Amino acid sequence: MNATLPLITEPARVREVLAHCPMPPVDRGATTGIAWLRAQVPRFSNDDEHRRRRALVVAELERLEPDSLRIAARAADGRLAHVRVLADALGLHGISAEAVELVAAHYQPHTPDNPAADRAVEDLVAACGGSADEATAARISLLVQACQATTDLLANARMLHDQISENDWAAAVLARTMAHNPPVRRTRRIVDGELVELDLTQDGLGFGSGPHECPGQAHALAIAAGILEARA
Repeated sequence: MNATLPLITEPARVREVLAHCPMPPVDRGATTGIAWLRAQVPRFSNDDEHRRRRALVVAELERLEPDSLRIAARAADGRLAHVRVLADALGLHGISAEAVELVAAHYQPHTPDNPAADRAVEDLVAACGGSADEATAARISLLVQACQATTDLLANARMLHDQISENDWAAAVLARTMAHNPPVRRTRRIVDGELVELDLTQDGLGFGSGPHECPGQAHALAIAAGILEARA
């Protein structure tokens, strides 16, 4: 993150900004690659466009049972097991987790252009059926936004494993991690025409707040819990 951007840290003010201030603009005319993906997903949209696209994401999530994801995650292995579990649950068995990871690394609008990531987006569109539309972008966004965030959530949670001995210790570890060391620590908004960063590390803001609050919280925690249990 660019340390020169103004940073808002007071939780009540952060929630106010998340509730009312728009996302930074992206290239709405982009037709290929990472730029196309940003232009199509709810993550970087506002108002009616955001609501329509978020509804597509929510519809995908409503097909998935968190308990089933947790069970599947216990049997998964590999560094990107969480991506593969989610992709399989969505019926996207031909998805390359490595392509998802590459796209995730360049997903934010302030990251540098990357031709390999652009090609990875095209590969993901093809794996989703080949239609470069909002429905496809919604499915890709679920995988991309879960990728690094869940990787970091698991890394942070493992530091607490030995400190908690409750019956459902995995859920307890994850709850404490989200409260005190969440994987997503900053986000950006436009406030009075100025680009600012918001601190998400306090007051239960790890999954965001307002219209863009993460709709897949239960699913992310379920997959992470299953992976923790498998590695215990």
